[in-house]
Order: sequence, then structure tokens, then C-alpha cells
Amino acid sequence: MNADNLPYGRIFDPRQLGSLIRQVRKAQGITQEDLSALAGVGPRLIGEIERGKPTAEIGKVFQLLASLGLTISVQPRTSKDWRE
Repeated sequence: MNADNLPYGRIFDPRQLGSLIRQVRKAQGITQEDLSALAGVGPRLIGEIERGKPTAEIGKVFQLLASLGLTISVQPRTSKDWRE
């Protein structure tokens, strides 16, 4: 899978974000160890984030996203976006 075929879009929970991070990392051919060195975080944290750890430090998540060339965009939800 290359980066053009990834399911970018709305993220509703840590599990979805972690899954996207894993997919992008693998599409770029980067190991967790390589990403940890690139982002300046421990490899254990990368595994936890990729598994959707809900208590991951937000600053570290942003470091990972930046290292993968990703960014977060915030926009208002519509009524149909709310999950029950």
C-alpha cells in the first residue's frame, strides 16, 4: 500500500489515529525503531500509539505526525458526525 491509497479523513478516536499512523509508517517503509529515532520518542510509545492508547501524551503524538509528514486539521462537527 502506498501513501496515495491510505484512508485519510476524519478520525474519531485514538484507535483510528493509531491505525492511520501505522499504515502511513509502513507505506513509507519505516520501522517503529526508525520512526522513534526520527521523532525523538521511544519505540514502546510508538507501539502504544499505533494500538490506540487513549492516554498517549499529545505532544508526542504531534511529534510522530510531523515525522511522518502528517498534520491535524480541526473543524466543527456537523450533527451527522456525532457518534452515539
